[in-house]
Amino acid sequence: MKMKIRFWDILVCITIVVACSAPQKETTHTVSNVQTKIKGDYKLPLDSETSLYNRLNSEGKIGDKEVYFLFNQNANTLQVYNLESKSIDEKIKFDWDGPNSLQGMIYPFGFHYANSDSLIFYSGMFKTIYLANIKGEVYKKVSLANHPIGFGSVLPESPIAYRNGFIYMQSLPSYPTKIPEGYVNPPNRISKINLENGEIEEFDLDYPEVYKNKDISQQLKMIDIVYNPKKDKFVVSFPLADELYVTDFQSKAELHKAKSDLVQSPIETDKNNIIVEPSALSNFYYWINNSYEKIIYDVENDIYIREARAGLTEQEYLNRKFKSKRELILLNSDFQEVDRIPYESAEMYYSFFRRGTFYWNKNIQEFNLEAGVEDTLFFNSIDLRHN
Repeated sequence: MKMKIRFWDILVCITIVVACSAPQKETTHTVSNVQTKIKGDYKLPLDSETSLYNRLNSEGKIGDKEVYFLFNQNANTLQVYNLESKSIDEKIKFDWDGPNSLQGMIYPFGFHYANSDSLIFYSGMFKTIYLANIKGEVYKKVSLANHPIGFGSVLPESPIAYRNGFIYMQSLPSYPTKIPEGYVNPPNRISKINLENGEIEEFDLDYPEVYKNKDISQQLKMIDIVYNPKKDKFVVSFPLADELYVTDFQSKAELHKAKSDLVQSPIETDKNNIIVEPSALSNFYYWINNSYEKIIYDVENDIYIREARAGLTEQEYLNRKFKSKRELILLNSDFQEVDRIPYESAEMYYSFFRRGTFYWNKNIQEFNLEAGVEDTLFFNSIDLRHN
């Protein structure tokens, strides 16, 4: 059986780092006495064309119906899942060529559902933002090619936050070909991109102290970012920082600790390491480090979920065994901890909220590759209403 995977699909994962001079805000942690139980009986079908490892997905709504969007790169279609019937309702076809086409949706890329008329696609290859609707019509293209900075992530997926006609993405600095002596690395920045005219405004949100004066894998510098419309603020998570950064990018960020014991002191990159090829060093040190992964916000329950993972051993990395100890930290609207959900798995590719429950994919390597199942996605779930 031919499994629908790519080598680089297995290699990478997301996250980043940031720092700010604002004082840290103390929070009271009130962890529930009874550990939330993980259920695992939800599943969604995959057609014969869709990869098991698919990062272009998002929950959304069509009318009053809760749906889950999954972009099929092989067919250039957006599949719409009915979360009630657990089936594919429709496949929205995008043109490959022509003035209204959707192109270049290969690594690095991004996808964000704002509403039915604002499906936001980002192609790092073409340095272009595409705006489309659920009819499959690409009605606007915003070129970023003329800007002297990069956007998104060195990882496959580029996190995108949306607010009132603007998107917010990480800026990637341009480094000189030959680093001169005494060169000072530029700070981390977030770009605010106007979807109407492509104008860009940058905000400094520098790396946290844990990154200072250390040789850290570039993959561990990639942020995750979400927007909370109730607070009208953004929440930024860095892979190595215990604190979350809450900001409107106009005033100093508030820092809220959301620490997992899985995340300890970082392991710096050793450029003389001969365990892997030089081209794989960044990826190797990404995986053997502990780190924070996704930051997810559910507007209905006004709750945040921060994912943390333990690093792999060298042998686990070399054997491509990506399962490790992980943890979901549940935070209320005031960033007080209300629960921790420990589990063991590999990377979280798919996740959504539905009726007070959070769903995320089970270990694809175990439940699909090793089990020989390529037509089904299996999900864990936790009931948030008991917190």
